[in-house]
Amino acid sequence: MKKRILFGILFGAAVLCSTGVQAQNAESYESLMRSGNTKFASKDYISAKTYYEMALKLKPKDTEAKKKLDETLVKIQQDSERQEVFYAHLDAGDALNAQNRYEEALAEYDKALAIFPEDKYVGGQAQAIRDMLKERQDKQDSYDRAIAQGNELLEGENFDAAIMQFETAQSIFPEDKLPKERIAEAKRLQQLYNDKVTLFNKLVEEANQLALRKNFDGAIAKLNQALELFPNDATVQNQIQSYQGSKDLNDRYNSLIAEADQLYETKAYKEAKSKYQSALNVVAGDAYAMEMISRLDPLIAQQDAEEAARIAAEQEAARLAAEAEAARLAAEAEAARLAAEAEAARIAAEQEAARLAAEEAARIAAEQEAARLAAEAAAEAERQAKIQEILDAANALFNEEKLVEAKQKYQEVFTIDEGNATATAKINEIDGIFAQIAAAAQQRYDEAMAAANRFMNDENYREAVSQYNLALVAKPGDAEATEKLAEAQRLDNQKMTELRAQYNRFIKEGDKQYAAKALDKAVENYAKAEELGLGEPYPIDMINKINKIIEENKLYELNSEAFTMTANTPKRFTFNPVDVASRRSNYIILKARNLTPGKSFPMIVSFGSESGKNGGFVIAISESEDEKTYLFRIGSQYKWFSENNTWIELISENDDVEVSMVEISRSN
Repeated sequence: MKKRILFGILFGAAVLCSTGVQAQNAESYESLMRSGNTKFASKDYISAKTYYEMALKLKPKDTEAKKKLDETLVKIQQDSERQEVFYAHLDAGDALNAQNRYEEALAEYDKALAIFPEDKYVGGQAQAIRDMLKERQDKQDSYDRAIAQGNELLEGENFDAAIMQFETAQSIFPEDKLPKERIAEAKRLQQLYNDKVTLFNKLVEEANQLALRKNFDGAIAKLNQALELFPNDATVQNQIQSYQGSKDLNDRYNSLIAEADQLYETKAYKEAKSKYQSALNVVAGDAYAMEMISRLDPLIAQQDAEEAARIAAEQEAARLAAEAEAARLAAEAEAARLAAEAEAARIAAEQEAARLAAEEAARIAAEQEAARLAAEAAAEAERQAKIQEILDAANALFNEEKLVEAKQKYQEVFTIDEGNATATAKINEIDGIFAQIAAAAQQRYDEAMAAANRFMNDENYREAVSQYNLALVAKPGDAEATEKLAEAQRLDNQKMTELRAQYNRFIKEGDKQYAAKALDKAVENYAKAEELGLGEPYPIDMINKINKIIEENKLYELNSEAFTMTANTPKRFTFNPVDVASRRSNYIILKARNLTPGKSFPMIVSFGSESGKNGGFVIAISESEDEKTYLFRIGSQYKWFSENNTWIELISENDDVEVSMVEISRSN
């Protein structure tokens, strides 16, 4: 018998195998419902859920089983939420305790105890904090006062006094991190303050130096940087106003001088002189502006003289141009007279040449007629030879079964000899062959279309696409096949898009659960993603990775070899209690094979200690003959965490089962 490893996932209770359970008799249904009701009454909702699910597999539409399953799921959700709240407060308390935030930790522990008042671990943690807080209460007031005074002094930038207060607090609680942090912060702020003062003085000095060099923009920029350090410094504010006034005057003067210099460079001397005079109005007695004005006066006089000479020269040039134009017009009139005489002589010569050409044309026409008659005889011989050449080529293609090319070649004969008997007969023969081929193609088309339509009805769009493509091979360009192919492709793409969206949701949730170390839930989502059949390796890779994690972190291997469990006969395994620090991440892993394949049945897994049973769950053994691996996060059950459990017991209800592995592991 084959033995292939499959993976079954348990989430609070076992998930039934995907292939379903074959119909069983009413007695089995009633038995499952009774077991479910018993478990429900004893508040073992996880086991009750599995019994109701198995009953629904036998009677999928049974309203009572569905109602009881819904009630059970609500109870499981309520218990799960209650435990999650407990663990949330427990984790928060442990984290705060590790940070020495004792009052906050105690508040979280008290919230956890409100849910499970008898929890020994939480109770012990809470009492330890209360004892410690009572012991340190006498020191607390002095410590708090020193910290408060230090903070107040630090806020007032009295750094040395603040450091002394923080050091006092540190001497009270040497292990407390806060005084050390506040001392370091005070020293850091003191150094920052000193650095700020040094930078402030440096910026002010640099501004003064820039102002001396009339770089008022730079000076103002430096002073604004200084104000960012100490915004309320009045001296710097006044300096900025003073430098701004000097800057505005200097900018006006520089602008006028720049414009005047530009005009001077372009020899606009009069406009330049006006700008230099405007600059003197801004800075009275400016030496540069006065010097440039003195330079401009002789240049302006020279420029005026040159302008008068230019005007006189232009007038003389105009007179000479008028005389030249009169001479040009006289010359053009003489040239026109000579051209008319030359044209008359040309026309007489052309008339003589035309007469001689007519005589030559008559001679050539007689020669051409004789040549035409000879050419027609030669052309007919050539036409017959061409017809035979085409027929030979067409026959060769026909013999090679290149029917399309052969038909085209026979049709070429008609361009030379319309109605040629040989070509007509061969074309008819080819058309007959084409008719046979078309009939066969039509049959293939009909078969492919019928198959494709069946696949469409079954919503197997991928196979429908394949069959429509075969139909188009048989009948290229067919409108119906083309339209239906497009629809099949659209539906297939839509289906693949939906499957991809489902895949992404399962993967995202699986990754989220994996990150949260809820490995059973992670495997559930990865398995659902794999079942979509997209061929992605990631889900299987992650399931294998989780298997490896669980195998590498196993705590107890409770059996060393496979054994057969007789129906209704318990098998107990004992072990030392798992350390409380890792209990919440614990898993129970079972590998089992149905020895009577064909129907599913329950296996009860219980755990407890010397004082008795503390909890458990139910596995639905798969109806398959293949070995399956069942993974259950036992750490999610509060009694596994809160009690020192020392045994696990298996009971197979009604049928025998082979168990090859029972392990306790953890997720990290």
